[in-house]
Amino acid sequence: MPEWFVIQTKVREDKLARSMLEQAGVEVYQPQMEKCVMHARQRQLKRYPLFPNYLFVRIDTDEQTLHRVRWCRGVSRMLPDNNQLVPLDEGFVAALRELENQGEGVIRKPVDFQPGDKIQIKSGPMKDVYGIFEAWGSDVDRVHILVEMVNNQARVMMHPSLIEKA
Repeated sequence: MPEWFVIQTKVREDKLARSMLEQAGVEVYQPQMEKCVMHARQRQLKRYPLFPNYLFVRIDTDEQTLHRVRWCRGVSRMLPDNNQLVPLDEGFVAALRELENQGEGVIRKPVDFQPGDKIQIKSGPMKDVYGIFEAWGSDVDRVHILVEMVNNQARVMMHPSLIEKA
């Protein structure tokens, strides 16, 4: 019975590895996310792999299939890199696919924060400081918040996982 495994691709060869694996008859899955990038002074949404340089493949573990996958162009190695392969939980891949289906083919950032929301920093050097959510950064990795410090407001950028609604 086929199971899901993780493959590491060679640097910048995700597309090549995916294409070659699909040509070899292997089911390949690479979850996508959207990032907002600046191009010609305009923000554009671009699709990027959620896990760059990694693919999920659903295969049987017979020697012929493993050999075909391991020696496919663009593939660096199967994880883990020893003789004992450990399959992924079917539910993990199903959950990623469900997130993609909700986001029209991409995994979207959670839209929990709106400009003007009161937030609290929950970890890091500014733990327990309150502020106001101002905006999302240029991609999903940063948010802009305004914090009150020494009778002055300061704009701070940080990862969204460090804040929560107050």
